[in-house]
Amino acid sequence: MVRALVLVLALTLSVIPTRASEIKVAGVAIDVKNFDVEPTKSLGGNDRGPALAVLRDGTVLMGGGNRGGSIFAWNESSQELKLLGEIMSKRERIQDSRFAITDIAVLSENKSIANLLISFPRLTPSRCVEVVVFRATYDRVKNSLKKNERWFRSNPCVAISAVQHAAGRMEVINSRSAYLTVGDLGFDELPNRAKRGDLGSVFQISKSKVTRISQGHRNQQGIVLFNGKDLLVSEHGPRGGDEINLVEQGIDYGWPFVTYGAPYSQGDYVIPGKTGTHEGFREPLKQWNPSIAPTELVQVPTGKFGKYSGGLAMGTLRQASLVFMRYENGKVSDTEIVNVGARIRDLEVLPDQRLIASTDDGRLMIFSSPTN
Repeated sequence: MVRALVLVLALTLSVIPTRASEIKVAGVAIDVKNFDVEPTKSLGGNDRGPALAVLRDGTVLMGGGNRGGSIFAWNESSQELKLLGEIMSKRERIQDSRFAITDIAVLSENKSIANLLISFPRLTPSRCVEVVVFRATYDRVKNSLKKNERWFRSNPCVAISAVQHAAGRMEVINSRSAYLTVGDLGFDELPNRAKRGDLGSVFQISKSKVTRISQGHRNQQGIVLFNGKDLLVSEHGPRGGDEINLVEQGIDYGWPFVTYGAPYSQGDYVIPGKTGTHEGFREPLKQWNPSIAPTELVQVPTGKFGKYSGGLAMGTLRQASLVFMRYENGKVSDTEIVNVGARIRDLEVLPDQRLIASTDDGRLMIFSSPTN
């Protein structure tokens, strides 16, 4: 059955033409290619583009699909899409795009095997939701996926009626560990630090150990270890107050006590203590009002994308854009928002220094910059 589906997908996508366009970043013309990978988007509620990971040979792994838990491999030259396997069972989700793979991280790889971490929000038999991370093995010879041991499970388990803001983004440290973001899951007792447990935090995880790095986050949809040193996250605020934060050990970043955003209504799951301020808590490096709904962060390749060479690029949902920023000495500057006409769900850097994004309408977008 799986082999038949792989064949159907491969034949379907191999005949879909590439659409090319152009945008300008810092006055530099950037070529944009679009590829239709609609079978990889998750359905139910708002459609959700797949999570991405890139292997050294340029193979793109995608997590999502109609059931939310499918892993695909895609090759640009052939435009062939292969279904590798399922990481989530039917009983671990409902038909809602929020129950989908949130990230794929590559711990190590060789020509035959890739060791992965895969994160997703999981529905338990008690009808509550937790964020989990499993290690998985991608057999590149057999084109198969094996689910291995669990590395992380969040606590408390949050009622399904409230679930949102899973986060679940990862940044690899080495072949044995990674950073992980866990959002607030829409938990209505967030002000009680004891009850909120793991929610709204950044962790360092390994097979045998979990260490909390920071707390007081809302929905961290992007994470990058800049120059292998500065750990940066992008996160959604409520009705504005979207942030980029420099994550440091033991710091509380203030949610839900302070935000530069505004409350939705008195009926929301939690009402922030103070709005328009971060008084008493760590200030973000950058904040946006109104909201842009930031997603993944990546470091821009050196020598590419004009003055943003070596800086930051970030996807957005609400603005349907890429955001380019300079980052030096712990400060964000020279922000440029570039409309790309699609909600960017995930963003990665290809081995040849192009940027690749997944979109909520079921596309891959590849951005090529001339050398500076």
